[in-house]
Amino acid sequence: MTRLVTALAVSLLPLLFAACVSTAPAPVTPGVVLPGQGPGGAPGDVRPGGPIMPGGTAGEPVPLPDTRPPLSPNLPKSIEASGAAAPVISLVKTARAALKNGRTDQAGASLERALRIEPRNAWVWQALSALHIVTQQGEQAESEAKKSISLGKRNPYLDVESWRLIAEARKLRGDRAGAEDARAKHEELQRLIDP
Repeated sequence: MTRLVTALAVSLLPLLFAACVSTAPAPVTPGVVLPGQGPGGAPGDVRPGGPIMPGGTAGEPVPLPDTRPPLSPNLPKSIEASGAAAPVISLVKTARAALKNGRTDQAGASLERALRIEPRNAWVWQALSALHIVTQQGEQAESEAKKSISLGKRNPYLDVESWRLIAEARKLRGDRAGAEDARAKHEELQRLIDP
């Protein structure tokens, strides 16, 4: 039995060596240069400045494809498009106009009324945060902006402004590192929603 195994092993040994040594060259597609090959397609024939990818040249960056998921067209871009009740939209518009004219008390009263009608409206919480930025109340402004993000259901059109407000709130409180982190999130969302 051992003689049979030994004879079989000895007869298969040359085949094993042949399989290890002999590898078929990869097929070369015209115009495609594989890593480790030069323009002629021969292995090891790498020439400085030669193409490294189809249509590319050495040292020239090849743009990566955009892998961002498409934004849902159903995401509201404003409170007007959010499905909020008409009185809430009206109160937020009134608050914004009052804030523009420096009437922070009137803006606050309008937003408090809007919150009594729709306490889970992310856009109202964001407007309240903007009011508290103007009145230099950084801690309250950050809390309200975070509440807006929490209620906003991952809407980047809403969150981009909320992160800007968080950056401003942290800046007001002297938290430079936190403000920079929030600004980075704002910029990331801005790139996502920009065409």
